[in-house]
Amino acid sequence: MSRSPSAYVQTLTGKEIELDIEPSDKISRIKERVEEKEGIPPPQQRLIFGGKQMYAVPMSLNRSDCRNDEKTATEYGVEGGSILHLVLALRGGR
Repeated sequence: MSRSPSAYVQTLTGKEIELDIEPSDKISRIKERVEEKEGIPPPQQRLIFGGKQMYAVPMSLNRSDCRNDEKTATEYGVEGGSILHLVLALRGGR
């Protein structure tokens, strides 16, 4: 059995996290793997690839916003050797 291709997630500190990905992996699964390695809950993660945010959750209740919820790595063009950029979602205070 061959090994899954690796992609890399780069944090704001420059640290690179290596992840084995399958073309069919959904963005939510990739975020779960980041959580396993870094302890950052998926709702706080924003993954950027090719200048676009990779969505894993609806941004609103508007159904048109939900079409990107569960896109796969392939649908975003992620493949072995790709570098995803991780930024943290900050919530405003009161």
